[in-house]
Amino acid sequence: MELIWLNESVAALAITPQSSLPSMLKQHALQAVLQLQPVTDCELPSEIIALQLALPLQPSPDDRFLQQLALQLPAALSFVEGQQQQGHKALMTAADAGVLGVMMANFLMTQGAAPVHAVAQVRSLYDDAFTNEGWDQFVFDVLYRMQA
Repeated sequence: MELIWLNESVAALAITPQSSLPSMLKQHALQAVLQLQPVTDCELPSEIIALQLALPLQPSPDDRFLQQLALQLPAALSFVEGQQQQGHKALMTAADAGVLGVMMANFLMTQGAAPVHAVAQVRSLYDDAFTNEGWDQFVFDVLYRMQA
């Protein structure tokens, strides 16, 4: 799978076998990884700084999941921003294309993009981001909640 670079130090990766993650991190000199997915037993190299936020395997774009994301995304963004400030390259990955797209758009908003522009940029970088039913509107619900 190919990395989607959001800037020079932050990349995103769609669903990938957990077993290939350590070699991918090494290949691209990534020092930190944020995982938005169900809890896994993936063994990462000890030098990798990691944060795993547990999410359902097949999340539903509903109000309950919106509440869960509203609670977890600030910690996720804080982790990525902290890694950038330390000069580390970070990888954001998720088990669901919609979740990864929301995270990417939210990150782009922290970099100054308006919600509409952030979503458009994610769509141009990652075709699968908001294709499942309900995610097209859900991403905006999440982004506007995060702005409030």
